[in-house]
Amino acid sequence: MDEFALPEVLTRPLEDVVLAMKALNVSNVAGFPFPTPPDRSQITAAVKLLANIGCVDLSNVEVESGDGTVTRLGKAVAKLPLGVRYAKMLLVAAQAGVLDYAIVLVSILSESSPFQHNADKTDEDPEKEGDDSDVESNDETDDDKTKQEKKSPKRWHHRKGDIFAAMLAVGACTYAGRGAGGASELVATRRFCEENGLNTVIMGRIQKMRKHLASLAKHRLSNAEGIAAKTGGYSSSMSPPSELQERLLIQAVTSGLLDNVALLAPPGSLTGTHPYGSRCAYLSSSTLSKEPMYIDGNSTMHSRDFRQLPQWICYDSIVRKVIKDGTSVMIMKNITPVDPSWLGELAKGTKLLSLGGPLVSPLPSYNADQDAIMCPVSTKFGCHRWEIPSIKQVMYDCLQSPESKQTPDFLIDDSFRWFARFLLEGKVLPGLQGLEAFLNDKPTTITRRTPVAKVSVLVSCLAGAGVDSAAALRKHWAEKDDKFLFKALKNWVKRENQADAKTLWIQAVKQNVALWKARDH
Repeated sequence: MDEFALPEVLTRPLEDVVLAMKALNVSNVAGFPFPTPPDRSQITAAVKLLANIGCVDLSNVEVESGDGTVTRLGKAVAKLPLGVRYAKMLLVAAQAGVLDYAIVLVSILSESSPFQHNADKTDEDPEKEGDDSDVESNDETDDDKTKQEKKSPKRWHHRKGDIFAAMLAVGACTYAGRGAGGASELVATRRFCEENGLNTVIMGRIQKMRKHLASLAKHRLSNAEGIAAKTGGYSSSMSPPSELQERLLIQAVTSGLLDNVALLAPPGSLTGTHPYGSRCAYLSSSTLSKEPMYIDGNSTMHSRDFRQLPQWICYDSIVRKVIKDGTSVMIMKNITPVDPSWLGELAKGTKLLSLGGPLVSPLPSYNADQDAIMCPVSTKFGCHRWEIPSIKQVMYDCLQSPESKQTPDFLIDDSFRWFARFLLEGKVLPGLQGLEAFLNDKPTTITRRTPVAKVSVLVSCLAGAGVDSAAALRKHWAEKDDKFLFKALKNWVKRENQADAKTLWIQAVKQNVALWKARDH
């Protein structure tokens, strides 16, 4: 044995250490005078991981030097005494109101698989893994087969992936014990595990971790919904999550595994020969390497038919497996299918997301929560810059970017143009919902490319005053000119409705000026 144990800084995950130091405003962790300095490449890898999941901002590294600054999310994650991935999952789940279920999932991820696997399949082709015929022999009795079927991990299956299948098992095992406590609960859960192909020791450790996380939730996440945050415990009869809760949980899990997202390798993306072929191979989003990765044969998502495999997944870990010919392959563990339309929002503020210029489809919209005109932008994910469904950004900011100036589909004043349209449609301010009935033309005219004089006047007024939000319009009315836009509006109103439109407009201006003046009270 070694004379002394290795220093903790050399044995624990460095991302936890780096984030804790960043939360203490250490701007340059690599240059910190550690008594026993870790390898610089390990620090770099830790910073990259933290940046990929949104805990560290690297955007100003060249200006400020150092290796990034901690984000608001990073400060919140640093307060939880957990691995950064799991801490982020719990924070996201708490915000979404599914903390009790997330505690189970994180407990599962912190341990080995609770399923009793049939055999060690290290040297077998994963195309054959999970096939029950591979573990049967000709001299097996019916009783042997029955026992084998009971131990089969395929007994626990969930369409949302491995950790959800394990969550079903944990919930059922907990219910079997009925929270009786003492020897009776231990006997009941042990019997349940033996009858249902579950590892009793691992299941016990998962339950201990669940208790620990529930206690942690009470002290650190007490404002969240659920039993754990309120009591520090958990229910022995918690029902399975609903469809909506499953979706929120997958988003929480994915948020902590953003750099572990993988895409089923597109045709032609892999060259050469591979031990397990290319049709079932996946590529990682966090490395430019094109080394293929494969789903674990014991996974509930495994299939020998590539057409049955999910296109996008996230995984918890990778193991290298040596096959019979001596070749090593990368096997992904704890697979969860991912909806790519979520990735843009989940990866906002991380280095994995690349945003381009504005897109013509779908159409811009007014977001009342952000009080801004939003437009879709070209969105790419991962080191390979894979196209994913677009996300929406503030239109004014998008139109100032160099990318927007390279396309003829947008004008520099388009954010004001769309604001004018939504304003006349009654979608922006209270009190103007009935205005459209008095207009002599559809507000959609404003966003067409056909030159119209009254459109130019209205848009020019807004652009000249820099008004493309409700707050900016209220401020202009309250502090500069309460008759702003009134003359430009006259050209839009039917002659017979002039008086009604004027009354509605004046009332709406007074109402919104009052809202502006009362905003601080």
